[in-house]
Amino acid sequence: MAFYEFTTIIRPDVPTTTVETVSGKIADMVKKHKGKIIKTEQWGLRTLAYAIKKHRKGYYTLHGLQLNDASAVNELEYAMKLSDDVIRFMTVKVDEISKEPSAILKAKARAEEAELMGPQA
Repeated sequence: MAFYEFTTIIRPDVPTTTVETVSGKIADMVKKHKGKIIKTEQWGLRTLAYAIKKHRKGYYTLHGLQLNDASAVNELEYAMKLSDDVIRFMTVKVDEISKEPSAILKAKARAEEAELMGPQA
């Protein structure tokens, strides 16, 4: 069994239900290959470092996957290439999938906490 982090960036002009649909497609393909989704994180709408296909923002999603073979990864990447809604994706093989939130979600939580506390003197 190998572990992978699979990150997708989805066009900003699609409804949020499309983001859920893409995540559902990923889940279906993983189950088809007898793998498991260990964690899913929705990072939300974020600004891109540079324009991709004339888009300056995109919906980011991270999936922590456990798969048996590399053919599952190849099929998953091929499906993302064919999808019109996905503007970028990246697969990284890792030693293990961390159960704790990613650095992106931790920073987001700190920013929300600071916003709730308001300015301090």
